[in-house]
Amino acid sequence: MREKTISILNSLSWSIQPKMGLVKGAYYREEGWFTPHPGDSKDFYGVLEAVSNDGKLQMVEFNEFNAPTYYIRKYQNASKRYSDYAFLQASRERTASTHVVLVNGMTYVEEQMMRENRLDGAFDLLTGASNSIRESMLVLAEKISERLHTPSPQSYYGLAKAVEPGITGRLQVVTEKGKIVSCFYDEIFADHPEEIENPELKPYYRQSKYYSLDYVSDYPCGFNALFDMWGEHVLKCQNLMDLSGLRFSQGEFLGRAWGNYLKVAGELWNELLKDGVLVDKGIGEYV
Repeated sequence: MREKTISILNSLSWSIQPKMGLVKGAYYREEGWFTPHPGDSKDFYGVLEAVSNDGKLQMVEFNEFNAPTYYIRKYQNASKRYSDYAFLQASRERTASTHVVLVNGMTYVEEQMMRENRLDGAFDLLTGASNSIRESMLVLAEKISERLHTPSPQSYYGLAKAVEPGITGRLQVVTEKGKIVSCFYDEIFADHPEEIENPELKPYYRQSKYYSLDYVSDYPCGFNALFDMWGEHVLKCQNLMDLSGLRFSQGEFLGRAWGNYLKVAGELWNELLKDGVLVDKGIGEYV
């Protein structure tokens, strides 16, 4: 049944901000489909990432993606954490009774896991945001917990820092046997519009550029499309600082398209070289 549309946004609060600064350690990841409807093998998709260093959890992050058959076409396959899906929840009658959106439930359990340094066992859950946590996040966490004390072949390097007023640049790199095997860059808008300096970007608060369903890039290529191409390029050249051959890497577009990324990538690249995780491919230390 269709729910009544209401407006309780002013009485809700949630945050999508990552931990600022550098995070590094052994990398663990589990993902999969869950709660399939009868006759449908693909419903919601959960991804849980954990980073551990010297037996201490450094990061736990859960994301859930809507079903490809979700009843609102806009939100099919959408990230529930980094799109405006939580704003949709804030307009639903059931949310008025709990004052909780799914992001609240995610961060609430993540904070417990970090504080108690464990991924298994029972956790306190928020009413109104518990189904996805119970049926996906905790299931995936249990799988990681079973191998958390076994050395992972993969290492995680992540860096989040302010790149503009109200915008956080976040670069995440996974390495294995001296090679980058996964990389992802995103820019995350502040939790409150007044924190964002650029008036054109204020409507995207509590969203990220990559996962936002409405964000309009200020250069002639979608932010997600550009950084998908960048990701493929990095896996080939194995260098975060090599932009050769990528779109908008020459002339007037270089600073506008890549300026924020380079602020984060340079610092993380230096850290990778310092730790001897990667071999310099010729560009060297970046200042």
